[in-house]
Parts: sequence; C-alpha cells; structure tokens
Amino acid sequence: MSGPGGGVPRHVGIVPDGNRRWARLHGVPVHEGYRRGAARTLEVLRWCEQAGVETVTVWALSLDNAAKRQELPVMLDAISALTQALTAEGEWRLNVLGSPEHLKNLGLSALSARTRHSGDPADAMGGLRINLAVAYDGREEVLAAVRALLAQGGAQALEGLDGEAVSGQLARWGQPDCDLIVRASGEQRLSGFLLWQSVVAELYFSPQLWPDFDRASFDAALASFAARERRFGA
Repeated sequence: MSGPGGGVPRHVGIVPDGNRRWARLHGVPVHEGYRRGAARTLEVLRWCEQAGVETVTVWALSLDNAAKRQELPVMLDAISALTQALTAEGEWRLNVLGSPEHLKNLGLSALSARTRHSGDPADAMGGLRINLAVAYDGREEVLAAVRALLAQGGAQALEGLDGEAVSGQLARWGQPDCDLIVRASGEQRLSGFLLWQSVVAELYFSPQLWPDFDRASFDAALASFAARERRFGA
C-alpha cells in the first residue's frame, strides 16, 4: 500500500535529543541545556499547532535514563517546568505517558494524576493534544495495553486479542498510530519510542541538537514528510 505525498502529519512523535551535548558544546551548566531544550519544545509545539498537527508525543524521559542518568534531578526539574508551561497554554490537552509507579518513585505523582488513561482524550474538546512521555518505554507500554485488555475482558479477552485490539487500546489512551517521528542531534534510531505506533511512521533525523532545532529545521522536517510517497510500512 502506498500513496502520494504525506501532506501534514496528524500525529508527530518527537525525540528532543542533544540537550546535554548542547550544554557541553557551549560551556554552560547541564541544567541550562535542559532549560533551553524545554523552551524549544514549547516553541515546536506551537509550530505544530500552527501547521495543523493534531497530536504530538514528546519523549521527555526514557525509563532507562530515569534509572541511569546522573543529571536526573536536573531533567526532572526541566520536565516539571515544561509541564507547567504546557498546562498554562490553556487550550492544549495534556496526557502524561509512562508507568504511574515510576512517576511516583521519581516524585512526579502530580504528572501521573494528569494522565488520561482512565478516560478517552478524544472525547475532550480543545486544541493540540500533547502526550508527554516520562519514564517511558515502548515495550512496557505495549504490555500495559495488553494487561488492560485482559483486565477488561478476563480470560475471554484472549480470544479477541489481536493487533487491532492493542491499537484500539493505545488510541483510547490518546496514542494513535504515528505519521512522522522527528529525532534531533543526528542519532538515527528510535530506541523503542512509540514502538507499536511507529509501524507506519515516516522517520526524520535532524543533525541539529534540540536547543538549536529552529523553525527552519521544523519546516524542513514537514517538507520532507510532505514530499514522500507513503508506503505505510511496506
């Protein structure tokens, strides 16, 4: 299956990589790199809304980094500040992804309280839908979806457990299939980000470190998507 150019992606995934490297390159404290990165994320989300994107998923913190990164407190401060800024926008719908248990362990239970897993974000009125992935792992997310389906249907749910059911559960959590994934800093891998939803996604790897990902970089990503012949995973 293929189609003409992509137009405007409905769901964009973002891996805002390179904040720590940016700080080292500019000789500033690491926290300044993450602060600049959070500010850039807010700008990019506004550009997404202006372009007509409906959903954006931002990978703010991987589950692996939550366990290993020495600068974790600095990262958590930046995430908390970003969350407050996103909430202050008013029109945006914020959905926090990630394990509630890990969020609690990281002292981010307030973020977990904002998670919409108990409802359907699609029912809410408003503007841009933002998924903020914190202490997130794509494999754990798929497992959580399967567990939720089994909890809803018991043993009988196994008979109807297929890819469509898992996709439906993720979509109810505000995580539909992704059209475009953008990763900054020159790294060319997904690292398990949106593991299930990325099966038909187009990939765009920017050489820019995230704090340097400006409007021209954003426009280049959208232009690349629009020019591609979409083969939808084939």
